[in-house]
Amino acid sequence: MLLPVSTEPATTATPVGSRPLDVASFTHVKDERLRRLLRHWLERRGERLAPLRSTIDPTAIGPLLSSIWMCDYLPSGRSFRMRLAGEEINRLYGRNVTQCSFEEIIEPGLLPDVLRRYRRVVEEPAILLCSGNIYLASNRSEVGERLVLPLSDDSGAILHVIGASVYRMELKLGEGPITRESMTETFTPLAAAAADSAPTSPRGP
Repeated sequence: MLLPVSTEPATTATPVGSRPLDVASFTHVKDERLRRLLRHWLERRGERLAPLRSTIDPTAIGPLLSSIWMCDYLPSGRSFRMRLAGEEINRLYGRNVTQCSFEEIIEPGLLPDVLRRYRRVVEEPAILLCSGNIYLASNRSEVGERLVLPLSDDSGAILHVIGASVYRMELKLGEGPITRESMTETFTPLAAAAADSAPTSPRGP
């Protein structure tokens, strides 16, 4: 079985040569809804580093749609902009965050870590699972899991991210933006060379 691995943030361009993966490689993803998203992503991936954005079928991940978001990666500034967000994500922020940049919706103190994670997802590329206190807003700790997956455009360039968060407790209207996080990060590289050279311990909070 292939195990997930974690390293420091990658700064190199997307490598060549995909790493074969299946759902059995992701025993650390516990929530069945996230595993459904992961299974669909793996089915659509084929031999690519990441599947095409256009191949993701909303009907295949129906039970999770309200908790899913998608964002675009803008290489010129290594920044991100929300392409769409499910109703649970919008409810967290108390508004529709579609077309918002990360700088507009994430607290400045948290932004560097969020950018580090998401840049690694698209630039290495890698799959990211965050588990633990994934949101801490209005003095409430939200325990759950967040799965973040890269997507490519028709040219094969990895320029999109799809993700979902699930919680053990419901968030109240407007209980965002995120102010602080405490979690364990587990990165699974998608390139064969990166998987061979990376250490095997996840990054803690």
